[in-house]
Amino acid sequence: MIGAGPSGLAASKVLASRGLPFDCFEAGSGIGGLWRYGNDNGMSGVYASLHANISKESMSFSSLAMPETYPVFPHHSKVLAYLEQYAASFGLHRHIGFGTTVTSVRPLEDGGWEVVHRHRGDTEARTQHYTEVVVANGHHWDPRLPDPAVPGAEDFEGPALHSHDYRSPEPYAGRQVLVVGMGNSACEIAAEISRTAARTFLSARDAAHVFPKMLLGRPADHLAGSPLAGLPRFLKDPAMALLLRLTRGAPAHYGLPEPVRGPLAAHPSTSDELLVQLARGAVTPKPGVSSFGRDTAFFTDGSRERVDAVVYATGYSLSFPFLAPSVFAAPGGRTELYLRTVPPRLPGLYFMGLAQPAGAAFPLLEPQAEWVADLIEGTVRLPAPAEMTRAIARARRQHDKAYAPTYRHGIEIDIRSYRRALRRELRAGRRRARGVFPPRPGAGSPAAVPDAV
Repeated sequence: MIGAGPSGLAASKVLASRGLPFDCFEAGSGIGGLWRYGNDNGMSGVYASLHANISKESMSFSSLAMPETYPVFPHHSKVLAYLEQYAASFGLHRHIGFGTTVTSVRPLEDGGWEVVHRHRGDTEARTQHYTEVVVANGHHWDPRLPDPAVPGAEDFEGPALHSHDYRSPEPYAGRQVLVVGMGNSACEIAAEISRTAARTFLSARDAAHVFPKMLLGRPADHLAGSPLAGLPRFLKDPAMALLLRLTRGAPAHYGLPEPVRGPLAAHPSTSDELLVQLARGAVTPKPGVSSFGRDTAFFTDGSRERVDAVVYATGYSLSFPFLAPSVFAAPGGRTELYLRTVPPRLPGLYFMGLAQPAGAAFPLLEPQAEWVADLIEGTVRLPAPAEMTRAIARARRQHDKAYAPTYRHGIEIDIRSYRRALRRELRAGRRRARGVFPPRPGAGSPAAVPDAV
């Protein structure tokens, strides 16, 4: 097991509950991954004031609810405390090797995997062989800057950093600050900086829907379990757009352009504070940056602004530094994984947490881990590699119709569709394990291979 963040903890809990022997390697000194502020593994981008933008109910693992005493949207320190409670409740710490970095994972010719890891302070690495490897190293740790770089970025003389390295607004007091991006981090950081900065600009290449955290008196993420979520897509999108218009008003009220795509075609950008700061004029929306000068940002509408500092909230790359690109990579932010978990032609390798729903991913992790454990135990069997590859291609076509064609949305999923596909695969996998094979798709019964959403 590589990583002891939420994904690694969920997988560890399931494997431990079944008595399956495993080692979990975590580069940091504690569990929690990105939720550990100042994590000494260098992979956490949590800033001091960050609160979850998903409600405590939606963030909870299926086997352990967050405490009722928590606020609706808990501070990052409370999320970490919850993860510590989760690990302690299921006795996970004894399985985790802290301060241990995995440097190489390589398939062996006769089956299994060679894993090279180094403990902090050791002069030599250690090599071990495993029958299976579960990758749970997260996907919010490798900062992604504009590629290619914005023309003139090297000439800009002010401080420029990625949001991964942002911690507090104090360094920006009295300055003219440009925040680049329109995702959750961009919205929240721009709103926070604007309370002390002289001026704050928020630049986005594409207009985005900004969701309030509460809709109709309830956390917006609770809509995932409402009747609205069960509507077909062609009805759900306009219904959500109407709900946003009634509760938030038109984007023009905040100086924002009208998005071209529906609200469900992109991962939601959620921020109450940004909407308030836009309405107050504390944040000025701008289109994409076309170039930089020494102390100036030029925008695609021909305008320019004097800028003292830049924060790039431009997302993260999907990276697996311990895997050679020839073994596995995610070009363009897309993964060739059956049900977002299994690479078809790499037996014994599994990926956790590489599925990004509109709400929290925590509730998906234990069911995903249960399936992985079933595969390890042999109580379910996978389809043939060629069948999985075809299912992945079908899912890619469906995905491209539903979501924006950007790096950020490469692993976006619909949570209800994913759960249905996983349940179908479990049933089919049990039949394969028993040697009972259903008819081929189109032969008068349900497909043997569900779409890998």
